[in-house]
Amino acid sequence: MYPASCLAEHFPQVKAGPVERDLTAGGRFRRGPSVSSARPGIGRSAAWVRPHSLSPGVSSATGGRGPRPVPRGDILKMDWDLDELVADLPAVFFRGYADGSIDLFDRKVEEMTGYAKQEFESRSMKWTDLILPADRDGAKRALVAALADGKAYTREYRITTKAGNVVWVHERSRIVCRADGAIQCINGLFFDVTDRKNLERSLHTAERDLRLVIDNVPAVMFKGSLDGSVEFFDTKVEAIVGHRAGSFGRRGLRWTDLIVEEDRHTVRQAFIHALKTNKAYVREYRVRSAHGAPVWIHERSHIVCDDAGRPESVSGLFFDVTDRKELEAAVAQRTAELQQANAHLALWAGELEHRNTEINLLGQLGDLLQSCNTSAEALAGIERFLPKFFPGDSGALYVFGESSLTLEAAAVWGPRRPEQRVFSVDECWGMRRGRAHGREEILSGFRCRHVGAGDRPYVCVPMTAHGSALGVLHVLLDPLASEQWDARQQLGVRVAEHLALALAKLKLQETLQHLSVRDPLTGLYNRRYMEETLAREMRRAERHGTQLGLIMIDIDHFKRFNDTLGHDAGDALLRELGALLQRQVRTGDVACRYGGEEFMVILQDVPPDLPRQRAERIREAAKKHRVRHGERVLDAVTLSLGVALFPEHGGSPDLLMRSADVALYRAKQEGRDRVCVAQAPPSARPPEATPPR
Repeated sequence: MYPASCLAEHFPQVKAGPVERDLTAGGRFRRGPSVSSARPGIGRSAAWVRPHSLSPGVSSATGGRGPRPVPRGDILKMDWDLDELVADLPAVFFRGYADGSIDLFDRKVEEMTGYAKQEFESRSMKWTDLILPADRDGAKRALVAALADGKAYTREYRITTKAGNVVWVHERSRIVCRADGAIQCINGLFFDVTDRKNLERSLHTAERDLRLVIDNVPAVMFKGSLDGSVEFFDTKVEAIVGHRAGSFGRRGLRWTDLIVEEDRHTVRQAFIHALKTNKAYVREYRVRSAHGAPVWIHERSHIVCDDAGRPESVSGLFFDVTDRKELEAAVAQRTAELQQANAHLALWAGELEHRNTEINLLGQLGDLLQSCNTSAEALAGIERFLPKFFPGDSGALYVFGESSLTLEAAAVWGPRRPEQRVFSVDECWGMRRGRAHGREEILSGFRCRHVGAGDRPYVCVPMTAHGSALGVLHVLLDPLASEQWDARQQLGVRVAEHLALALAKLKLQETLQHLSVRDPLTGLYNRRYMEETLAREMRRAERHGTQLGLIMIDIDHFKRFNDTLGHDAGDALLRELGALLQRQVRTGDVACRYGGEEFMVILQDVPPDLPRQRAERIREAAKKHRVRHGERVLDAVTLSLGVALFPEHGGSPDLLMRSADVALYRAKQEGRDRVCVAQAPPSARPPEATPPR
């Protein structure tokens, strides 16, 4: 147990009344109500405090004003549980005497020294025995001086722990006197400052190493004020600008006055930006040396702020980069000359590469179009190929529709599709003028109506082959490529020429193909195409194990119809029947004119009953159909139909057609206007009698 009055010498928070810790007041103490203790031997007036963190700077209640006598009655009036009171202090509390003995320690002394507190309190060991011999004289002198004038004192020394380790101790103590002025004891705190001492030693080493770096680094260190004056300069500054380091200062030279006039604004703006952001900054500028020659400076600095975050100074490094700048200027000049030469070379090489790419693409486009059998195939390939010629652009290829006055979009590409997919020839200046319509004409105010409003650049190139107009190539340029307007127009002309020739060739081929496989009167396939298709489809059905149906059709009493109403009426009837057959067959089925008034339908991949059902449907449709010839509606006609199945009624085209023909003959014999299905494969000999048609 230890008197609270002795603790009050070191902790002025402990007054005559009880105190308590206010954790919400940032570590401060405030007076609180008296608290009675139930601990044995403690009076009703005793108060207990448990400080969690007290400043090691507190040394006494008197603040260093000299000894204050403590009456013996006050010391004995109230006891404190020392261990509980100082358990959380970052120091060891003690009561000792001038001879070095200590009769009261808190338990943290065991953690600091490794010795039990009882070893000191029993006076079998003195604190001074732990002090290193090298530090004993200094510690003793501090104690003797404090005993002489009765003041508080501090001292630092090293002790040896029980484990043999060396610990630095910072002691803050005060002489306690009796009422008559005689020295009673010494109260104080021991702080373990080993970490601080190690840090001080490390800082000293770092400072020495830093000085070595400063002296050997090829730069000038400085510290300056925000007004442009320099408070500290490395001595190497004289070698750079010719002015001694001591000539700079608030009343001497200002560094900013040396900066050449042309660079001051840039330097000032960089400094203002650094002040706003409180960030490090780098800047390069020229200063005028004492000899008048300009010197290039590379500065690396940062803004130093006070505790409130306000800028207060600048520190950094100056590098003399004059040689580097002169070398850079020479290199830049030679580089500019080389770049100019390379630019001309690159332009020429780029044009050559672009032209080679264009030639290759045109060759690929030509190969693609030559491999196409129809215009539809060609247009599909063109739609996929044109983006290679005009990357980033949009556009469309317009060709004539059913009318020679209307253009329809047959191929479209790019991110921006055309606003009009169908427009008249008069809406396009390129088609009206018969030549490419591009930048010069559009900027003059002649903008095609089919393009719509706006100022986006475009090109319209008409496609002409063998003196006939086929359509127009429309290219809508990417806005970022407007400077390539003329180049796009020239490319469009070359592409349009290739497209026009290829499409004209395909159109001619399609016309010839149509004439070679189509019946000109009915528009159905002709007999030659039918025979080729029948043989091909029979082979396919045989490979896949499917059935094929063949319907042979004949118009009843057609000769009498033709003789009575004339050949024109007969032709009209044949045309209408051809159109009716095209409407009745499925996609993939083939309807053809076999000859005269005979027709044939090839049905692919069908179940056994479907050919007869389809034949009945055709017969009923023809019976209900009325043919208009001139202003006259002709009488309805009837059909006789024969049906044969592959492979049931014939394993070859000839046998299958003969089976269908025999079935047709039977339909005629049974009264016409009916459907008959072949019953068995026919004999090799045709029927001797030909039924009337």
